[in-house]
Amino acid sequence: MADKDPPTPLNQETESQKTHTISDLQNPEFRDLWYRLHVFIYDLRNFTNPTTRSRLDSIADPAYLGNPYFNEEEVSILRSIAVGPNETLDQKIQSTLEERLNRRMKKRVESGNFRVCAAHDLAPVFEKAFNINPKKLAKDSRFITLMATNGLTLRDGEEWSGLGNNNSAPSGNNKKKKKRKKG
Repeated sequence: MADKDPPTPLNQETESQKTHTISDLQNPEFRDLWYRLHVFIYDLRNFTNPTTRSRLDSIADPAYLGNPYFNEEEVSILRSIAVGPNETLDQKIQSTLEERLNRRMKKRVESGNFRVCAAHDLAPVFEKAFNINPKKLAKDSRFITLMATNGLTLRDGEEWSGLGNNNSAPSGNNKKKKKRKKG
């Protein structure tokens, strides 16, 4: 029996072409990417911090996906993640940016300021897509310590698995209604 030929570039799926899920990113294989994604989301909400601003200002991509946070392969992986029925993160970012810019066109014609706001326009997209609660992230002492000590790169042996099981950010208008007592 003849051995099978090794995969060739034509029939071998590269890591960036493979479809990934959010739970894939939480696996040890992607521990550094998952950690940097949290730093990225934290930074989007804390743009006034000089270190954060320096990192974010160095990104050329309008959606802020790029170095120093993510390499090209990681950007490709992130953009292709499904964030809803028949919608990738890339599609969600594009539709959100379009919507926000159209709103700004109406409101800011006089000021000439049509820029996207990282904290108000982009952060909610990433928080919802990756199920990361920004308030919990900002208060997580382990994460804050790791970020202060390491910046964007975890050291060998250091682990970051996320905020735990109950990360979800509360949706803006989903307040619990008080039950009225009858009678």
